[in-house]
Amino acid sequence: MSRLKTSVALLLCIVAVASRVADAADASEQQVTFQGTGGTHLAATLQLPAGDGSLPALVLLAGSGPTDRNGNQPPAIHTDLLKQIAQSLADAGIASLRFDKRGMYANSAELPKDISQYGDFFSWENFVGDAAAAWRFLQQQPRIDPNRVGILGHSEGGILALQAASVLGAQGHPPVVLVLISTPGRSLDAVLNDQLKQLLAKQGATPQQTDYFLSENARISRAIVQTGQVPKDVPAGLAALYPSYLGKFLHSELALDPCKLANAFAGPVFVIQGSADTQVSPERDAKALDAALTARAGDVHILAVIPQASHNLKIVSGPADPGFDGPVAPAALQQLQHWAADHLR
Repeated sequence: MSRLKTSVALLLCIVAVASRVADAADASEQQVTFQGTGGTHLAATLQLPAGDGSLPALVLLAGSGPTDRNGNQPPAIHTDLLKQIAQSLADAGIASLRFDKRGMYANSAELPKDISQYGDFFSWENFVGDAAAAWRFLQQQPRIDPNRVGILGHSEGGILALQAASVLGAQGHPPVVLVLISTPGRSLDAVLNDQLKQLLAKQGATPQQTDYFLSENARISRAIVQTGQVPKDVPAGLAALYPSYLGKFLHSELALDPCKLANAFAGPVFVIQGSADTQVSPERDAKALDAALTARAGDVHILAVIPQASHNLKIVSGPADPGFDGPVAPAALQQLQHWAADHLR
């Protein structure tokens, strides 16, 4: 399933890297399984702090692409972003649940054998449902206080967190808090347009080539919004972004307004992003979310921009450093620990 959403990985690349890695045999990590949308089995890691007592907790949602529960895309990208965050939360007395996506890694046995079924299996609504199911499962665990469970999402995972919160809220049981890491505040097509511009510039595209691909990408997005299907005449240079089975997924995601979802959530929200993020804009995305949250009645939120940190909250050495390696910026982990402890207490 390495092809699944490789396209969207360009949009909201999920990367972050390991340094402070807990031993896989750590007794605080329990391997569990829960049922997602349609009864799909999802393998997960429940990370519990040492000690006894009732615990606050967060579901951790990875960004786009074929990402595992730790935030990795093996064999090309080994990150451990979510694993590092889980360990940091455990150090602060906060439990967490992170899981492999449907049809991937430990869940690969449930991948449909017929590619024609991918569109339905990998619909946006199913991913949202899986996130909501993870939250309900975490609530039910013996040491978890069901009244102190929130959702944390990275990049596209932040949008999933926002919509899962909307779904759960409509059912009368919203998550108590949201943590949005490097999360878009604009529509998917706007973010993709920016990323394509950067990619084309890095590849040395001429102005004519840049105009052509941006125009074609806009046309394809409009077609998906109108029809729910990827058009058949996608140019070769964009084909990897738009496999035909992504039509249903993209049709739903392209229609979303992250700021509208953020404004509708009533609980505390922590928005955190790196100042050196080149995939999601601190100026155009984080500040848009900040404004939408500020407009809420009784708003409780903060925006933290980590100096010199990448999309993955890793300190970068310069413009050429993608920010994949090293530990999560200590300032980011410290602020997350303190905020989560305060608002989940």
